[in-house]
Amino acid sequence: MRRLKEDRESIATTMVDYYAMPRFGSKAWPGRDAAAARPFPEKAASVENALSTDVGNVMGHGFDRRRFIPFVMMHEFEALLFSDCRRFASGIDRLDLADAFQRIRDAFSNPEAIDDSPDTAPSKRVAALVPGYQKPLFGILAALEIG
Repeated sequence: MRRLKEDRESIATTMVDYYAMPRFGSKAWPGRDAAAARPFPEKAASVENALSTDVGNVMGHGFDRRRFIPFVMMHEFEALLFSDCRRFASGIDRLDLADAFQRIRDAFSNPEAIDDSPDTAPSKRVAALVPGYQKPLFGILAALEIG
């Protein structure tokens, strides 16, 4: 919000994991509770619309809503990394883990399906194999390698 207010030419977006968004309480995301009742294909768009409305309301009259582009991922970022397990392992300099990553991937119909509970979410699975796993650093390195 601060950036949008300071620079009237800027555009902002989000990359937020729906799965981990707080649904209730003071930290609840706009639209997250209502999205829970929607069919799966509509959940992300429902929250994105609520975020857009919320930001527009805070920014006030005259705000060009095209400057805020909300993006809600239905699953953890790490689910994307399981799209290419060998490059994932190479990107974090752990080629020895390529087969372990592939076994995890092969247990599901697609990488997004790995996000099945708070205890077995993709990041938890990776952290169990990679002591000291740091999502921002390792995730970027893996994503760059995967392309």
